[in-house]
Amino acid sequence: MTKQEKDGILSTVLNIPTPLKEVKLAPKNKLEKLLIYLRIKKPVYEMLYITGLKMSTNFRLTAIANSLQSESDAEGEQSKLMDLMHGNIYQMAGYIATAIHNKNVETPRYLIQTIADEFTTEELKLASQEVYRRLDVQTFFGSMELIRNLSLM
Repeated sequence: MTKQEKDGILSTVLNIPTPLKEVKLAPKNKLEKLLIYLRIKKPVYEMLYITGLKMSTNFRLTAIANSLQSESDAEGEQSKLMDLMHGNIYQMAGYIATAIHNKNVETPRYLIQTIADEFTTEELKLASQEVYRRLDVQTFFGSMELIRNLSLM
């Protein structure tokens, strides 16, 4: 087991926030966008973190993961690839944004836009791995099995 894996397990158990990246947040509304454009207000920079995911967030994340497009009707390999990328970019940004937001309300559009604008493909992959690790799928299915065993008694 590598040091990074050990640190990951420890951060999950102790619920230590995992820093992802410092980003320039997209404007929250048109007024803020105008104020930034006119240089009346400075852009907001913020470090994004992932913490322990709540069950309601897990539910929202699984819904997003199930809605990812995996097939394309486009003709040709390149067209299929581009169609899949086009169809899933904002879904994947929404997946990461939902995990960062970690509340049982709609994820803010500005956060999804920030992730789509600021994250590279490699950063998106690493953030997705961190979200998956925080989902803790093994513990969930272990809990399901325990409850099933209790119901059989």
